[in-house]
Amino acid sequence: MDPYGLDSSELFWSKRYNFFLSKGYTLRVRYSPSWVPSWQGRRGMDALPQLHEDYVKIADPANHCVPVIDHFEDDEEPNIHYIVMPLLRPCLDPEFATIAEVLDFMRQVLQHQGIKFMHDNNVSHRDCVAQNIMMDAQYLCPDGWHPIHYQESRDFTGNLHHKKRSEVDVVYYFIDFGLSILHPPGQTLLITGAEGRDDDVPELSDHKPYDPFKVDIYIVGHMFETEFLSKYEGLENLLPLIRHMTTRLPDERPNAETALKSFEMICNISAFSTSLRTQQRLRGLNESATERVAKDLASTARHTLNHIWS
Repeated sequence: MDPYGLDSSELFWSKRYNFFLSKGYTLRVRYSPSWVPSWQGRRGMDALPQLHEDYVKIADPANHCVPVIDHFEDDEEPNIHYIVMPLLRPCLDPEFATIAEVLDFMRQVLQHQGIKFMHDNNVSHRDCVAQNIMMDAQYLCPDGWHPIHYQESRDFTGNLHHKKRSEVDVVYYFIDFGLSILHPPGQTLLITGAEGRDDDVPELSDHKPYDPFKVDIYIVGHMFETEFLSKYEGLENLLPLIRHMTTRLPDERPNAETALKSFEMICNISAFSTSLRTQQRLRGLNESATERVAKDLASTARHTLNHIWS
């Protein structure tokens, strides 16, 4: 048996290669019935569907939930339904480079396009951790990337090449609505259930009802803390908001609108309001003095060269 051949999960897609082709979608060349492995004398190249270009957007431009481009039933098994979405990357990869990039991410998560949009439409996500936020990286990684090995080039011949987030437009999307709930108007908002990736949410329970909207606020605040404030300098002004969002008492947490207003107020009245400050390199809390000087010099040199070339 060829250890690099198709495994059982890939055989499913290989058998449906022509079916998807009939729907207008080209799967990886690896799944084509005529595919011959490169180590057997022929070199293949992944043919990724360009789903992130010219797809039909959901009517509301404020919707930052992952777009559904198409959907259709399987041609053999009617109980299988396919949903087509754009090719996205994890929101934390590649790493953030400046304070401005972190603030843009936080703003999109909190803003009318993010948590506030969902809550305004009576939807609680319940699992809005960083792993469930993806980004449209078509401009960040203009040459594309491998769909399985994100750090590799699209054709798997070298390392990924990318720009800085601050140099291009990056849009973040929420995914994985497996735990989400649509709350009909006039009905109770309280639910039960202890599922979810964030085990730190204090009120999760299979027996005692809780408010899932306040859970979303906690998860987002906790994500901001663990992914950014606990790792990087220069974000300390956001600490009061993070503490407010992650208080152990749900009723004392802000709602999505108040959290967004507080975030914007902090950004406007603090050192974040200066472009020089926000474009500063994101410095790790554990960097040594030598490492900091070297990275600062490298960052300044790149910024200068980019300014000259632009």
